Amino acid sequence: MNDEEQAKQEIQEAVFSRDEIQELPVDLNLQYARAGDTAIKLNVLARINLKELRFRKVEDRNLNTLTVVASVFDRNGNFVTGIQKVVDMRLRDQTLESLTSGVTVKTTLDLTPGSYLVRLVVRDSEGQTMSARNGVVEIPY
Repeated sequence: MNDEEQAKQEIQEAVFSRDEIQELPVDLNLQYARAGDTAIKLNVLARINLKELRFRKVEDRNLNTLTVVASVFDRNGNFVTGIQKVVDMRLRDQTLESLTSGVTVKTTLDLTPGSYLVRLVVRDSEGQTMSARNGVVEIPY
């Protein structure tokens, strides 16, 4: 199994686990808005502190790739929806220094009213570290 396959497997296992992992400094915020009678837009905001990430230096850039997976499960633990985003960071030293509060990765998922568990998994390519956070959102009818 190569590194990429290993990463995919680790991410998938973390998504379907309920355990919280805190290898990376990640904050999870959930916001929702109505988009019609029964349609809801759920914004999953992952704030990642870059200070503790390892970067690979290539020429004048600091490289790292973040894989961010936001998944939603119903109250019975059934998978409802999910999305994966890959964020390639190629930051100059000056840019990296200026991002003192970190970066926020926003994903938006379509839901209907109900009670949900949101699972956020973030993995970085350089340090091969991961965080998994749980959030609960109650969307009234």
